[in-house]
Amino acid sequence: MTANRKLSTTALAKELNVPAQQVFAALQDYGWIKRVDSDWVLTGKGEFEGGTYTESSRYGRYIVWPPSLLEHKLLVSI
Repeated sequence: MTANRKLSTTALAKELNVPAQQVFAALQDYGWIKRVDSDWVLTGKGEFEGGTYTESSRYGRYIVWPPSLLEHKLLVSI
């Protein structure tokens, strides 16, 4: 993986070897993302932690994270 490549939340979960649903729940509990209708959106805290959006013709708009989050103390603990 290249250093500047961002990870989707699902890819982050795969790298952490935990279910994606658990990572989404943890990020919501930490206040980094929230549910708006059927979409996940970043909060100010999520943006501070490096979350951004990307567009895909297949998946639409979704949140991506810097690979450095794999070592974040809150994510390592899940």
